[in-house]
Amino acid sequence: MLWMLFIGAGMISWALCHPTSAWLREQKAWDVPNPRSSHDEPTLRGGGLSALVVFAFGLGVWVCFSEPKIGISWLVAICLLGYVSFQDDKRGVPIKTRLAAQILASIGVWVSMGGAALPVWQLVLGVCLLIAFTNFVNFMDGINGLAPGLLILMPSGAALLYGALGEQSTGIPLVMALVMAGAITGFLPSNFPRSKMFLGDVGSVPFGFSCGVLMMWMGMRTQHEGLWFSLLPLTMYFFLEGSVTLLRRMWRREKWWKPHREHFFQRLVRSGWSHARTAVTIWVLQCVVTALTCWQFRSGWSICLLWLATVLVWGGFFLYAELVFRKGIKDAAN
Repeated sequence: MLWMLFIGAGMISWALCHPTSAWLREQKAWDVPNPRSSHDEPTLRGGGLSALVVFAFGLGVWVCFSEPKIGISWLVAICLLGYVSFQDDKRGVPIKTRLAAQILASIGVWVSMGGAALPVWQLVLGVCLLIAFTNFVNFMDGINGLAPGLLILMPSGAALLYGALGEQSTGIPLVMALVMAGAITGFLPSNFPRSKMFLGDVGSVPFGFSCGVLMMWMGMRTQHEGLWFSLLPLTMYFFLEGSVTLLRRMWRREKWWKPHREHFFQRLVRSGWSHARTAVTIWVLQCVVTALTCWQFRSGWSICLLWLATVLVWGGFFLYAELVFRKGIKDAAN
């Protein structure tokens, strides 16, 4: 019955993509290619609004009635982030305004989940990690299918782990994980293999934020102490990819907050890989990490080995992407 929520959310989201596309055309919400883009044709930006409406409805139906404090703060947060992000999609919003909205949203949700009882340093760390994850997800909305696919796989993997606990407290978080995954699945045909619409900031920012909140909520709702550490590898791609790219750009004294094409997946595309090949490769590796996580969770082998295995999976991919890119540059020079 729970997986029917996934299917239902997907069908409604898919149906909403059509009026959303027509409305975005009226708004002239086109992402026009520029030298930093990974796409070649003008593409509608903001299509994630269709999936966001479905997810927000799910929050209102299940979370706001069962746990009003969390549900209302979460719903207000994604409305705030969605509004600011949509304005950014249309005409651009200063980074200070976007960051202020993310800070307010993160603090509000953390406090509603009981974060006010934590030491200040833990609350600050939690807010910083949530903001970082939100922006790392936003950075990945650059090629067809990549970000939506991962936003399907992460909550689906979390649902597998969380549902395996069999605790009474797993109900609503499990429902929201499946609603999130289903809603984005309904959007995916509009973005992959050929992109008719991008998630846009209005989709990637609230969903990145909500995926992070979902992981936090699951970790705080269960008595299983190891769940926190088992869930984190599911998000590792975004943290590792985003951090390595960010540090590399800062080392070069570049304006790291500006759009660019230095992510590893972008380097593969610049080397001649298709969007589909790049996205599917990363999806497959995410499935490998999910399988390793489920195996560790059920068998009880060391969490340190899981983290090491996850770093090796993504580190190997980054190294391979870098070698492919440099070989392409060398061949072009010759």
